[in-house]
Amino acid sequence: MGGAAVRENQSDIAALQAGLKARKPARDGLRLYTAPPTFESVSLSGFYRGRSAFLMLSGPSLKQIDLSLLDARGIVTMAVNNAWSVRRPTLWTCVDDPGRFIDVGWKDPGILKFVPTCMWDKRLKVMNPDGTLRNSAFKVHQMPGVLFFRRSDHFDHERFLTGDTISWGNDAKNPDSLGITGKRSVMLVALRLLHYLGFSTVYLLGCDFKMDAERKYAFDEHRAANAIRHNNVLYDSLSRRFEALKPHFEKHRFRVVNCSPGSALEVFEKMAFEDAVKAAASECGKPIRTDGWYEPNPKASAPQQEAAR
Repeated sequence: MGGAAVRENQSDIAALQAGLKARKPARDGLRLYTAPPTFESVSLSGFYRGRSAFLMLSGPSLKQIDLSLLDARGIVTMAVNNAWSVRRPTLWTCVDDPGRFIDVGWKDPGILKFVPTCMWDKRLKVMNPDGTLRNSAFKVHQMPGVLFFRRSDHFDHERFLTGDTISWGNDAKNPDSLGITGKRSVMLVALRLLHYLGFSTVYLLGCDFKMDAERKYAFDEHRAANAIRHNNVLYDSLSRRFEALKPHFEKHRFRVVNCSPGSALEVFEKMAFEDAVKAAASECGKPIRTDGWYEPNPKASAPQQEAAR
């Protein structure tokens, strides 16, 4: 016997038809892809339109602020690399090999992860009790909440927020629009993604833009002297790029605010972390009253009505 015919809800059909009729072309050509075997193309352009986000980078100053304030309603966070070990974010991204990042974050279904497409079949790492790493039984595409994006190997300060790929810097042979070669960074990817998702304001945390042997990251990690030098050179190049990006950001109404104590990045406006949280949470910060949403509240007594006039 055949199953009962499926009857679609007529209100939903009418709403869908109206929505499709009013549909406008996406403002951003960037597409994301689900994990295989489907590899479906999806668009999240403007998904968080007009809201604010806190971008948690890896500088030591991330540990100097009270991150529990980010528990307030209305707050969305994005972390990069192993900054997700300092605080669990809403969103996360990387550009390096996935085996460099703590497996617990990969396995967390509550974190939406944006990953370069070329890494979909790469294997994760797991840490042994003695601190050494071994291959995980899992690969990136087997993890929950993963979307893939395509990267661009050219940085253009006049087109950074447009196009269907995400720039992470340049290769070592070809100069970018400012004459800089190399100098790739996950921070570029994070900002591009946040703009694509519709955030109009991004507050930078852990954006120290300086590294030395005593202050490397907000989490424990080793760094050789040459790696520290490389990062400091990278910060200088990123500062030049961000200076060039300011008119482009203003044109696209994309505001970046630095809330990192003692940061060496002077390009963007600065704000105290507490003030940024207050601003970002203001829309959802009013007291909540639950009675009266399912059914009307009982009529107020006559004295109450009189007092309300």
